[in-house]
Amino acid sequence: MSGTDAEHLPLQQAADELGVHYQTAYRWVRSGQLPAQLVAGKYVVARGDLTEVDKRHREPGSPTAPSSKRVERQAVRVRTAFLEGDEPTVRSIARRLTDEGSSAVELIQSLFVPALRDIGQAWHDGEITVLVEHRASAIAERILGELAPNPRGRRRGTAVVAAVAGDRHSLPTTMAAVALREANWRVEHLGADMPVDELVRFCGEHDVDVAVVSLTSAGSAKLADETARRIRADGTPAIVGGPGRSLDQLLDQARDATSPGRSS
Repeated sequence: MSGTDAEHLPLQQAADELGVHYQTAYRWVRSGQLPAQLVAGKYVVARGDLTEVDKRHREPGSPTAPSSKRVERQAVRVRTAFLEGDEPTVRSIARRLTDEGSSAVELIQSLFVPALRDIGQAWHDGEITVLVEHRASAIAERILGELAPNPRGRRRGTAVVAAVAGDRHSLPTTMAAVALREANWRVEHLGADMPVDELVRFCGEHDVDVAVVSLTSAGSAKLADETARRIRADGTPAIVGGPGRSLDQLLDQARDATSPGRSS
């Protein structure tokens, strides 16, 4: 191979810059989606190819873009499996899609969220019992815990994820934690129903780059906003999540909150 280090990157560094797990980048290389060369037994990626793949990755409809048809086609099967409490089927579909190169964020946004949203609406309409709805959420949380990535290489920073006291929905915090880990953040996942004073104290006493306050109900909105204000007052950027906001938006907000020159 000719060229300088600035022109070619090791696959791990390429994965870090793309914001994906090493194994995802490796699968893209094997499938031809990410051009690479073998040098001394290790893959390297040309800077120009990396830029092109990153651009395609962010375009709707591309093979590596979120919300791909490949994942969406499985959403109906997953919804049925959730309703029936068929955890092995959900796990099998999620693992197969992951092995084929789907990201955790893609699985959450295009596979799990639509199915769980439909199930939540069915419970609200009295078509299913709360037991079925809770069971589906528990299955999703277990599988996401198994699939949670642990990227290697340099981390973007440390993120804290929690829902405030009174908000007992832990699944959204798990989804946020998985997405942030996949984007190479070190994550302190504190879960749901977190006492506000404890959350604020934790952020103040630890080296935290951004706090993500999960929000699932309007009743907790005021407390979530006040918690974020208190965290910011101590010098830590804070984001309040909520229904209708995608994980892609969350990742963008986290990146912007910690970028040089951000406003306090």
